[in-house]
Amino acid sequence: MAPPQHKNVVSVVCVFGLSTAFVWSRYYRSAAFERPFHFSILTLFFSGLILSAYARKTLRSESNYTLLANGNAPAKSFLAGLLRSPTRLRSLPPSFAPLLFCVIARTVLYWRTIRTIHCSWDGLQAFLPFLLAIYNILELRPTYLPRHGYDQQGRAAGASSRNLKYVVVALLWGLAATDTFLLSERTTGAICPSGPHIERLIPLAQLVTLALDAVLIAEVGKLRQGTEGRPKTWGLLGTLFLTSAAVLAFLALWSSIDRANFQWNVFLTSLAVGDLVVDSIAVTTAMISGIYILGYFHATLVSLLLTGTSIFVYLQWRIMDGTMIRVWCNWWGLVTGIWLFVGAGILFSFDNSAASQLKSPAEGVILRNRFGFYAFAVFLLVFGQTVFMSPGGFRPTPGPIVANARVESDAWIVRAKKSASLEEAVSEYKKRYRIPPPPNFDKWYDFATSVNSPIIDTFDQIHSDLLPYWGTLPSILRQRTTHLLEHPSLSMGGIIIDGGKIDISPHIHGTHRWMMDVTKDMIEPFAQWLPDMQLAFNLDDECRISVPLDRMNAYREEGLRARARLSVKQDLLTFSGTQEPTWAKDYISADESIWNKRSPWFVERSKRQIFYEWISPTCPVESPVNKYRWWNRKAECLTCSAPHMMNGFVSNWTLSGDLCHQPDLAYLHGVLLSPSAMAPSHTLFPVFSQSRLYNFADILYPSPWNFGEKVEIENNKSIPWDQKLNSVYWRGASSDGFAVHGSWQTFLRARFVHMATQAKMAVRGKSLFSFVNSGNDILSSWRSTISKPSSSLGPDPPIENHLAVNVSFVGNFNRCDDRDCTAEHITFYGSPTAEPPPSLDFQEHWRHRHLIDLDGAAFSGRFLPFLKSASLPYRAALFRTWWEERVHAWRHFVPLDVRLGDLWGAVNYLGGPGTAEADEMAQAGREWALKSLRKEDMQVYMFRLLLEWGRLVDDRREDLGFAL
Repeated sequence: MAPPQHKNVVSVVCVFGLSTAFVWSRYYRSAAFERPFHFSILTLFFSGLILSAYARKTLRSESNYTLLANGNAPAKSFLAGLLRSPTRLRSLPPSFAPLLFCVIARTVLYWRTIRTIHCSWDGLQAFLPFLLAIYNILELRPTYLPRHGYDQQGRAAGASSRNLKYVVVALLWGLAATDTFLLSERTTGAICPSGPHIERLIPLAQLVTLALDAVLIAEVGKLRQGTEGRPKTWGLLGTLFLTSAAVLAFLALWSSIDRANFQWNVFLTSLAVGDLVVDSIAVTTAMISGIYILGYFHATLVSLLLTGTSIFVYLQWRIMDGTMIRVWCNWWGLVTGIWLFVGAGILFSFDNSAASQLKSPAEGVILRNRFGFYAFAVFLLVFGQTVFMSPGGFRPTPGPIVANARVESDAWIVRAKKSASLEEAVSEYKKRYRIPPPPNFDKWYDFATSVNSPIIDTFDQIHSDLLPYWGTLPSILRQRTTHLLEHPSLSMGGIIIDGGKIDISPHIHGTHRWMMDVTKDMIEPFAQWLPDMQLAFNLDDECRISVPLDRMNAYREEGLRARARLSVKQDLLTFSGTQEPTWAKDYISADESIWNKRSPWFVERSKRQIFYEWISPTCPVESPVNKYRWWNRKAECLTCSAPHMMNGFVSNWTLSGDLCHQPDLAYLHGVLLSPSAMAPSHTLFPVFSQSRLYNFADILYPSPWNFGEKVEIENNKSIPWDQKLNSVYWRGASSDGFAVHGSWQTFLRARFVHMATQAKMAVRGKSLFSFVNSGNDILSSWRSTISKPSSSLGPDPPIENHLAVNVSFVGNFNRCDDRDCTAEHITFYGSPTAEPPPSLDFQEHWRHRHLIDLDGAAFSGRFLPFLKSASLPYRAALFRTWWEERVHAWRHFVPLDVRLGDLWGAVNYLGGPGTAEADEMAQAGREWALKSLRKEDMQVYMFRLLLEWGRLVDDRREDLGFAL
């Protein structure tokens, strides 16, 4: 090869490697790969245009070329001729139709794999060199490069033997790579359903896709290394890609008949469009450079470069998050890691000696094997990088977080009741919130002290909730409240306070009437001190108000200005007797036709994903949810959870609820993926809700479920810690969303139950070669190495004989369509006809030390009884409630990330070496709950909340306050 050509090939190989690495580095974070049809159409279109244009340019520049058409017609591009004369389709080679089929089929299969990515196997791309070698053997022909003039005939005799050796090495290399992926995977626990479902065939679809890729690469390699002219090859491939893009576009349009598909296909966000363009260009670059080097290297070598680059990028990712150090400190992980590098070097040796034009004929045996030594040296370098760059240590415990939480919690409790008199309380209020207290603050103080409230000064939750409403005129707040109560179809319950008396809006479904009855009971002891007002309470579980960030910031800024004007007033007034306009009451006497009224401000969003429409707009433009998509619901996004995690445990419970840095949660919570009842609004309506997502603006109030003591400990008795079973206990229903189109497979509760059910199998399932040890050996190894490094990097199961797991759904599944109900029943109960486990007495919980609390359709009403039980509550939740600021993570309960990757690490520690800390935490939680989460404490909170709200809806609110 001439030096210039040599340089061109090397440059193109570099471009191929860099573009491949770029694509793989963005694979999980790009919205492009979530849309296989859009992505494939765009990539094929770009590639086809470039190749066709290059073919035409080559035809014009070459003086001697083979005519593309019969006869002596003027020279023109193959693509142009094809477009001008449909009869030219007859001149396409026989391989065109099979190649077109391969492109279309692999795109469809890839689309199906992405839709159920959690049923896929990672690392299967490493078998691409193996499949290409098999394809070569099946063709029963030696590998020739006839275009370059070398005498290849002497190599024919050894081709079969060489191919067989290559197949064996490539197979072992593929197994090692796949096993490395399995050993290092960090999963979310997404479920591949049991039974005869198409999802179970996803690994087969992956292998078929890989086989189609092997055929495409092999055939394109033969075209590039063939004897026919280059323009025809480039033109043929350009036509192939353009035709494929056209066929896929037709299929996409045809699928758009379905409304959901139409919205997905047509309404793309700016982020999706940007990712599609960037990644399509990157893959187009990789494809064209790959096609180019196929003219100089054998297809197996090109596939090795492709898969090797992808694996190397993956390893770098896992090294930086601290995963690979644990894999390679296990003997089997180290063996697979060494072979991963050495095997690649041996395969490169085969390819270099058999198919590369650039080899020297005088190479000896040692030189031909030098690549294996080079690869081993690279492994040593990467291993050194792993040791020195991996964050964290082995098997970290939450001990330091627990100690820090104890100090912070004790300090908070002291600050919460700093004031010992009304004068001190007023002074502390002004100091903290920079405005005077609301009128009748003295009545609230008397009420709070009469019930021995442990919290007098700290009510930051109330001020945070109400700040945006300070930026809205009182008259508008009253009008919007009336609007809510005039539309009972929105599932709003009304409380009307007039002259110190409380009435309930008559337009409430009977199933929800109890909520307003209990709320009325909560308010009645202090209603006489409240101004006239109307309140709209959300009767649904799901929260309702999501205001885009720019508008919310405007509300808050105006609210701060309004509060600043109030802060300088000297002569403070009490509540006004009347408002202008007054509270509307016409709806109270309305007939049943009022149920037919529909509000234009709220939209129906049940049974569909709400994340990108209702969460993303509430986040800053530069936040992760607006920068990238984490579409792989199977793989845990460690960078997404990093802001609120430390050494694998939740260190900032408040921040863990903020969805702005967690784009992966779009698929990992039922309410975000497929809520049962969701009717939200982007307008700031004053809706009072029992709980809300961090990014919503509903006003939190104490739940009627807890105030009404729907679930409590009988006689307020608890079992001593040392008499409780050392077990993880949970019973419940799959209530966190409506299961449709398989959405339940990533719901929080389903993932938890499946994870607990499969706990004993988790270790054995981590490696393809786990059969080399018996189950007893593996479990024994676990028992003996609990405090040592382990190769299992997913959710570690509890240790047998030390900690039991007692977890199950109960009853039939009913929040689902028929297909999904059946799939859930088979997955969790074994067969479609299996009898579901019966519900147990709720008092059974108190016999177990470790109680799990999970979000349902909203918050879980069982958490407060858990706190009072002297068992240790573990809480995995995105919904926040009124008591968040007074109940402290790692002091009163164990916080869990909703990905559940920290579950078994926390349980193993607190059920084993950290038992004493677990006991202390459980006792602290019980003692504090009995002091600060009583019914009286709920009334104290509600009294103060409604005093603040009464000032907000008063036309003279900037003049209202309490003064001594």
